[in-house]
Amino acid sequence: MSELLPPCTGACPVHTDVQGYLAAIARRDYLEAYRLIRANNPFPSVCAWICPHPCEEACRRAIVDEPLAIRDLKRFAVEAAAAAPVHYAPARDSGRRVAVVGAGPSGLTAAYDLARLGHRVVVYDRLPSPGGHFLTSLPAYRLPGEALRRDIDEILAAGVEIRSGVAVGRDITVDEIRNNSDAVIISTGLWAGRGLKLPGFDHPAVLKALEFLKAARTAAKSAAGGRVIVIGGGDVALDAARTALRLGAGEVRVICLETRGQMPAHAWEIADAEAEGVVISAGCGPVELLVENGGITGLNVRKVLSMYDGDGKLEPVYDPDSLVPIPADTVILSVGQAQENNLLETYFPDIRTGGLPAGEAAADAGGVFLCGEIIDGPGPAISAIASGHRAAVLVESYLEGAGAAPAEEEAPVIGAVPDQVAEKIPRSARRQMPVLPPEERVQNFLPYELGLDEAAARFEAGRCLKCGQGAAVIAEKCAACLNCLRLCPYGVPLVEEQASIAVEGCQACGVCAAICPAGAINMGRLDNEKFLSSLGALPAGKDVVLFACQGSCIDRPELAGLDDDPALGRVWAVEIPTAGALRLEWLLKAFESGAAGVAVVACGAGRCRYAEGTVSPEGVVLRAKSLLKNIGIPPERLLYRRPDEDDDLAGLLKDFVLGL
Repeated sequence: MSELLPPCTGACPVHTDVQGYLAAIARRDYLEAYRLIRANNPFPSVCAWICPHPCEEACRRAIVDEPLAIRDLKRFAVEAAAAAPVHYAPARDSGRRVAVVGAGPSGLTAAYDLARLGHRVVVYDRLPSPGGHFLTSLPAYRLPGEALRRDIDEILAAGVEIRSGVAVGRDITVDEIRNNSDAVIISTGLWAGRGLKLPGFDHPAVLKALEFLKAARTAAKSAAGGRVIVIGGGDVALDAARTALRLGAGEVRVICLETRGQMPAHAWEIADAEAEGVVISAGCGPVELLVENGGITGLNVRKVLSMYDGDGKLEPVYDPDSLVPIPADTVILSVGQAQENNLLETYFPDIRTGGLPAGEAAADAGGVFLCGEIIDGPGPAISAIASGHRAAVLVESYLEGAGAAPAEEEAPVIGAVPDQVAEKIPRSARRQMPVLPPEERVQNFLPYELGLDEAAARFEAGRCLKCGQGAAVIAEKCAACLNCLRLCPYGVPLVEEQASIAVEGCQACGVCAAICPAGAINMGRLDNEKFLSSLGALPAGKDVVLFACQGSCIDRPELAGLDDDPALGRVWAVEIPTAGALRLEWLLKAFESGAAGVAVVACGAGRCRYAEGTVSPEGVVLRAKSLLKNIGIPPERLLYRRPDEDDDLAGLLKDFVLGL
């Protein structure tokens, strides 16, 4: 089995076990899926709504058809497990006290990690409730309040104490906190919006995007005139534009220096904004705010010829003949973020935002640490969470007197699917998130992404290629017989003195392991010895074993609801990658363990998730029947079916069970 990381996990800043939770969704174990998501992320509900999903960009399935809808599946799992939250056992009290300044994602992540290590953690925050930008800067249509509340409740359950409404530097000083704590983490975020040093932009009615979004989110009166211009090309700018529409603006335009392809906003955010009626004017910049009789009337813009000088510094050059006035009643700036307080300068006077890793920041500060936006600059929530994890590691190392924590090494990931393999993988269309029509969603701040239903979620999870969970050759057993090379549906094995199977190409179908006469191939996702051991004892009340390929388990709802039918309650469904992976010894082991009957269900014609995945099981079943007959077990106690889509599979299984 490969020691390389799947690219989806490698691309996740907190290294979420994506494969693990997708597999749990596919088998309907939603609590386990939620547990795996939350293992590295104390904000699973939040990230299920707003994460920019770098894991999807790294998904190897993209070369076949489309990447997996990983974030949508995360939301499904989080909501499916909502009635059964995962609480971890409290750690033994260490006797140490840690204070955190700032209850945003990075600060709360660090607090959560340290509380689980047994430290008493107190978080101070000036806002009336915890959450930071999650609470105030993200529109409700992107992040419902109940999602944030659920994650906060879990963090509190871990033992974190949050003192809201306490402004450090006003109500209490860092020195006072430091004197009562063994370590302090400053994670106050970037809350001030930057301005523009251009004619007219000192006008008091020019709004800053974060202030505008906070007013809209907290139900304060938020101004948005009939014609709104938002200056900026990032996700925050688009949030402000779409919020202005929902507040009743008649026309909203986003102006940014970048060309359409250079905009820092994510492509799906741009597409959603335009679908709702936001006009994007890319590649042009503001040169003067237009004011008449004390009120804003518009903005002069020019076409951008270049954005940076020879040293890479932002220095826009405009086409002098391209001046265009754009009417506007309201102008909102989204051109960068800055600190609102002087805590950083007080304790780290030489630091500039984004210029120093947290580990270095801790070295000269006498137990005061940094994390989040104040050192990394603005970024996605998942990066802030990762920063909180790193800060917790540094604090723990400091408290233990171990010196600087070792730098985290970047784990290597599995390479791309080879073209010759990708072209043989059956295509499978990505399940799309259902959404409200644009004309409906702009009427309010209700979430417009409606969520995947169970059938769609299980199908989508089943599209996972199981990267790295494929075949591994046991060198001392391999006889170089060429069977794996001849029968692999993807032509992956190479055979010289012995066989080798490249992790990049192997699709984990299990066909080679099933047909290897020397038993020289094992599967990362289906270890043969462990699998045989699991078949050694039938679960209580089960005396019929059903071997069903992954595709059948997902596509046939009746296989997921066997216990709902008293006649089928005796059936123990055992999932295998594909029917072609079936081994003779598995069938015999089931009977040896006392099974009254064994059934094998393959995917219907053309529906298997693996190329030629249903080629060989008939021969295995025939050999098993012959052996069973020789030892006095009626062959009819072994059933094989490859049902068509319209077949009554539940009826077939019921007849088989009742006939035993």
